[in-house]
Amino acid sequence: MSFLTRASTLIAAVALGLAFAGPGAAAGTPHVVIPRIGLDMPLSRTLDGGPLLYFHDFDTWAIAAHRTTWSHPFNQLPALRRGDVIRVGTHVFRVRKIKIVRPWETWITHYKGLVLSTCHPAGSDAYRYVVFAREVTKTRGS
Repeated sequence: MSFLTRASTLIAAVALGLAFAGPGAAAGTPHVVIPRIGLDMPLSRTLDGGPLLYFHDFDTWAIAAHRTTWSHPFNQLPALRRGDVIRVGTHVFRVRKIKIVRPWETWITHYKGLVLSTCHPAGSDAYRYVVFAREVTKTRGS
């Protein structure tokens, strides 16, 4: 990897980190909105604080949240169905598929779209319940 590529990657990572790691849930912090389960929470800087954006690149958003502890925002994630709408900030996604995987299966971050993950079964760290969604549009102001 060239110096220029490394430098631009570092700058992008710092910019993204500043965009999502602002103070708490300050005004302008993107929210995760899932109408089917009544969720509307800002992205958090920590997993214990709410949904955490743990991976993001040009075409992948990976967000994890607790299912049974802390604020348990993804407690009802298994209620989602194919076609359900999920919004993250100005981005709108539709659920495409749902899988149960082992925690070390990092291939999920190669999905082009949104990846939501939480523990499975509830209260256990043996597996991850993963929802995959494709971006359909951006709302006004994006």
